[in-house]
Amino acid sequence: MSTLATLPTTAPDSEEEAAVRDTAREIAVRCDIDGDHADCWRRLEESGFAELRSADDDGAPLADTTMTAIVVQELASVVCGAPLLGTLLSAELLRLAAVEVEGPMTVLLDEDLGALSTDGTGVAWDAGHPVATAVALDGDRLVAHALGASQPTQDLTRPSARPSGGPQPLNGSLDKQGRQRFDSFARLMLTADLLGTAGGVLADAVRYAGDRVQFGAPIGKFQAVQHIAARAYSEVEAIRSSLLHGAWSLDAGRDHHEASLVAKAYAGRAGVAVVEAAVQMYGGVAITWEFRAHRHLRRALLDALVLGTPDAAGAELLVAIEAEEA
Repeated sequence: MSTLATLPTTAPDSEEEAAVRDTAREIAVRCDIDGDHADCWRRLEESGFAELRSADDDGAPLADTTMTAIVVQELASVVCGAPLLGTLLSAELLRLAAVEVEGPMTVLLDEDLGALSTDGTGVAWDAGHPVATAVALDGDRLVAHALGASQPTQDLTRPSARPSGGPQPLNGSLDKQGRQRFDSFARLMLTADLLGTAGGVLADAVRYAGDRVQFGAPIGKFQAVQHIAARAYSEVEAIRSSLLHGAWSLDAGRDHHEASLVAKAYAGRAGVAVVEAAVQMYGGVAITWEFRAHRHLRRALLDALVLGTPDAAGAELLVAIEAEEA
């Protein structure tokens, strides 16, 4: 697993997207999953990927949602621990509120990780080095919280932290439309993280099935293994489709609320199922510390909870549909 395995996709990139993916993939390939990820973060900063959702001169983000999702996906394919996702979410929140703050930040979430914190308590998610501050809401106003020491989580490469002091006002607020746009963007970035996590480990498992010989033949030639791989591949591509539709909807100003809920609800279930299928293809070796598959599973299980479980996203989607039909 020294190189990044990939599978063909039903949604090929544009020329510009392919160039961004290649650069992100170069960073991912060089990731030391057992290291401190400082080198990964340095490369993300040098490439400009840490600033993708910062505001341009006209207030629009430097990169659209689809381009940003590509970078998130590639880093997630190796379960990189650089705090890219938290940084992008905080940057989106700050941009929507027209607030400029120097340095990488993350977001403060409720205890159950289901939404942004609004009372100053909760968990700063994706709080790896060099993140030392989290953005949250106080009503509709943005505040910043200094963070204490990072703590390990279920995801071994994505630590959390607790606020270490009172909130500091950031002189910006978020209206209802801005909050909806942030929520949609956040759900889509979690979907991209699940897509990368699931797609990355599936590609590695497919390669392993072509190399692992049992009963005189590669296990990939056995029909049972082929069926597992085929179903998992179809689920990966379905996650990708829902992500691309949601990203287009957000960038085009269409019905991004419903599209992002569909993407997050589906990815939360299918992403975990794909990783579990990959673990099954690997066999018992997949749950040993020598293999990364268990780390992909940890990442997928936690991603499925952050900013809306599949059940919560599905329930919110039904409410939105009923409101439209009323």
